[in-house]
Amino acid sequence: MIRILILISLVSFSAYASDPIVVNSGGKQTAVVELYTSEGCSSCPSADRWLSKLVEVPKDELDVLALAFHVDYWDDLGWKDRFSSAAYTSRQRQLGANNLQRTIYTPEFFVNGMEARGANNILDKIKKANQQKAALDLKLTVSREKNGLLIELNSTGNGDTIGQIHHRFVVYENNLSTDVKRGENSGEVLEHQQVVRYMSKVQNLQTRNQHRIIIDPAWQSENIGVAVLVTSPGDRHYLQALHTPLASLLTHQ
Repeated sequence: MIRILILISLVSFSAYASDPIVVNSGGKQTAVVELYTSEGCSSCPSADRWLSKLVEVPKDELDVLALAFHVDYWDDLGWKDRFSSAAYTSRQRQLGANNLQRTIYTPEFFVNGMEARGANNILDKIKKANQQKAALDLKLTVSREKNGLLIELNSTGNGDTIGQIHHRFVVYENNLSTDVKRGENSGEVLEHQQVVRYMSKVQNLQTRNQHRIIIDPAWQSENIGVAVLVTSPGDRHYLQALHTPLASLLTHQ
């Protein structure tokens, strides 16, 4: 009986014993492209599709972290977006204020916090960011815990950056679809990539940072990724970003 219990324990442990995922930032800056979108907006599906194509571009051509934030101010206009969050609307308002915008809208793109209109303008801003030397080096380590993730972020920043700049973690999900029943997109099946499913509170960056995230059962393990954004206070200046898919960690048996 004791031998059987030991075997059961070993089998249970192995389900969470996959090696951590470790990724390092490069010497140049990764561009952060943020799309603010909604399933209730008839102009948004085309922007969602464009973002999906952007994700497919090889990293050696465009080094991009693409994120789709679904806002909530369309939710009372015929269709409630299941991915929407008031926190994402607040983030868009902050970026809009940073850009001296009179209003926010969907679909709206930002590249490293700067409003970008039109595909060529977005691509130009990405290329410009990719030419910039990174302000600091980052190392991201993601480990599996029983019902969540342990994220460790190490930074080699100096006295001018450590504790003086901010970071936040996000979880994004790919290969999502929704059969929209009402609103401006009624009758459409909308496909989504890089949808933000979790966003942490902002924290001061230290040389060593830890954060834990509880895995939502609604997330599809094979389609989940995690990212970190490092910015100046108020997201006025984007300094570096790092991201990785987690399929090998979350689907390990």
